[in-house]
Amino acid sequence: MNTKQRILSVSIDQFNELGFHQVTLADIAKACEMSRGNLAYHYKNKIHILNDLVVRMVKEVRAIQDQRQGFPAFTNLTLDVRTCRILQGRYKFIFRDSSVLEHKHIRRVMNIWSEVSILRNNEAFAFGVAIGNLKPELFNGMYAQLSINAWMVAYYWVSQQSVRQVKKGEEAEKMIWATIIPHFTEKGLLAFEEFYGKAYLKKMGKPINALVKPNLLF
Repeated sequence: MNTKQRILSVSIDQFNELGFHQVTLADIAKACEMSRGNLAYHYKNKIHILNDLVVRMVKEVRAIQDQRQGFPAFTNLTLDVRTCRILQGRYKFIFRDSSVLEHKHIRRVMNIWSEVSILRNNEAFAFGVAIGNLKPELFNGMYAQLSINAWMVAYYWVSQQSVRQVKKGEEAEKMIWATIIPHFTEKGLLAFEEFYGKAYLKKMGKPINALVKPNLLF
């Protein structure tokens, strides 16, 4: 690991722990065990660090996405969800701070990423209908809306976890599948169970009766 890579790695840790705006270059230099002047030789300000972190993030996305199937399969949707989860784990400070998300380079990357993800979701739904794994649309736009919903759940997962103080057990991937599985045909459901295993559906969550207080049932 060269000096710039070490600075970036330390910066991510600092930003994730304290927040981008709360961390100074002096803080990063101290954590890197180098002088403020030495750090400034590589990075004049935090925006330059942020720009290089965006480049690193894009490379990581591409590396993960190289695992995609060559056709619009739902396994690709799962990969998109996992990509988002990995990035949200590594770059928490970006997803938790709307002002950082407004940075022009990050906004551009996120915009492209979201548009591509939604398009891929649409392709997966269209492919599923074409091969008989999904029922035809009940109304125009139904699957287009589910495509956007899938992206939104994955993208905003970290934010909603913080707001709701989510306990272990809830997963973005399961939440997305819960909106899609009811639209599977019998053939599609068998294909899903073959790929994910029958036990997967049994681990989706608690039945609704277990979530409602008894006195509300009468």
